[in-house]
Amino acid sequence: MFRTGFGQEIPRYLDDLLWVASFVYMADRGVLRYTPKDVFADRWCRGFRMVVPVWDLALWQDPKVQLALDETLRFLTGDEWSFEFVQRAEGEPIQKVLHFHEPIHPLPRADVVILFSGGADSLAAVLEAVQQGHRPVLVSHRAAPVVDARQRNLVGLIRKRYPAWDFPHISMWVNRKGGPRTKEQSQRSRSFLFASLGVVTAAMLGLDDVRLCDNGVVSINLPQSGQNVGTFLTRSTHPRHLELLQEFARILTGRAGLTIRNTFIYKTRREVFEDIRASGHPELLQETVSCAHLEAMTKQQPHCGVCSQCIDRRFASIAAEMQMYDLAKRYEKDIFIGPLGEGVERTHAENYVRFARLLEELPNADAFFKQFPELYDCLPTDGNPDWHGEQLWSLFQRHQQNVNGVLDLMIGHHAALIRRGTLPPTSLLGLMGRGQHVVDPRDRCAHRLRDLLCSALPSAFQTEEARSERHVQDVGEAVFQGAMETLYRETPQLPFGAVTTKADFSDLPTDGAKPLFLEFKYVRGRDRLNGIQTEMTSRVLVYRQQGACVLFIVYDPNAAITNIGQFTVDFECHEGVWVGVAR
Repeated sequence: MFRTGFGQEIPRYLDDLLWVASFVYMADRGVLRYTPKDVFADRWCRGFRMVVPVWDLALWQDPKVQLALDETLRFLTGDEWSFEFVQRAEGEPIQKVLHFHEPIHPLPRADVVILFSGGADSLAAVLEAVQQGHRPVLVSHRAAPVVDARQRNLVGLIRKRYPAWDFPHISMWVNRKGGPRTKEQSQRSRSFLFASLGVVTAAMLGLDDVRLCDNGVVSINLPQSGQNVGTFLTRSTHPRHLELLQEFARILTGRAGLTIRNTFIYKTRREVFEDIRASGHPELLQETVSCAHLEAMTKQQPHCGVCSQCIDRRFASIAAEMQMYDLAKRYEKDIFIGPLGEGVERTHAENYVRFARLLEELPNADAFFKQFPELYDCLPTDGNPDWHGEQLWSLFQRHQQNVNGVLDLMIGHHAALIRRGTLPPTSLLGLMGRGQHVVDPRDRCAHRLRDLLCSALPSAFQTEEARSERHVQDVGEAVFQGAMETLYRETPQLPFGAVTTKADFSDLPTDGAKPLFLEFKYVRGRDRLNGIQTEMTSRVLVYRQQGACVLFIVYDPNAAITNIGQFTVDFECHEGVWVGVAR
């Protein structure tokens, strides 16, 4: 059984909730969603059958409780969950898992529970509650010592600025004891555990107001690349998730008035930062950390600068004119003028500005919802859907105006570097100057590989004629290795009708983007050309059915293809198909 600093044991049904949430979290962390060979993420959605011992067996076997739990977890994680609850044995060791950092007394006067991560938005939620005259209890999930230290430091600073209230701070460690180390990093169930801590705290104190706050753009989390969909994107504070979570908590606790809400759902991050400034304590922003890479934190540079959270924070602080409390030197990389690595770093930056450009081009709310049909999940099941739809449209329009305004500002600020030609070409501003931010990453990758191979293959076969198509593939692989290009050879197998097939090489992203396959063709003579064209046509059908992209490299040393332009256009008229002819 869990004990707390409340001076009393948790009621058994609430003890069960923490137990169930911990089981779910550990199962989520312990089972990989997919491997690099699972190119179409067929195994992203997993199936779990959980046998969980509980104290209040009758409550957890209630069909209403089980249905609400299943629906909540399914939407949050994208997985299928099946629970078998069994009676928990008496006499199990007691674990004190809800900790107060120090003795605090005025708990009966608390009137709101705030889930507190130590990030900028959760800080803003605390400051908002204080401005509204509330007395909040802060609840945290401690994932690592560095996070715990950051949270404790920030709470201490808040107390100094608002000495009339103690800001009780409750936290919980959840880590696996023994067994294999955690594997899966997506952690989609983490917010369920986090919210469960808040529900337990609220129920223990007799409160009905639980706040899990994040700015609306992050909460709704639309696919910036147009390729990441569903639970490839986190739904931690998604409106539909909070609605399902609230219904589950009400059924479980019997508290019909319990609310779990995000008071920032229609605010941009800029507006959240402006709220921090308006509180009179803007300096607290510099004590928060938003970076996704906890393991890389240093005291001097707590932000990597290139993850999606860091990018959004940097843009927001500039838009809100709070750069003095969010200094560029506290980021490991300055996204605007620092070189970005090929791959994830560059993709995050380009997707961010490309998304703002797309939003800018949408003429109205109807076009917005047509472009992003997942927005319908954000509309409440009760209330006025038209009003909420307009709020969503306005939210994302303000977001794009903020992003594009910052870009205009930074282009002007760094005009001298641009004029002198000293701006790193792979910095965000450098990429924008060359129009690279509007090029799809798959298209850029395909062109890079095509240029590399069409240049290298003729030179490689100057002294020795290619013996076979396999020989061409072997040379191509050596070219990739020399250029430090990471591709997989002859993997994965692709379903096509009743059979399977496989590409020569594949570039398999891990972020949900379309995979790129590469095939070599060797034209020994004109009599082989028709057969190669037929093979390529059939392969295009295979890849298009799988939602993938393909690059064909046709090695034609004897110039059997008389009109390269016509040959390539017949295939490249299909989206996601590229052809390179090497000779």
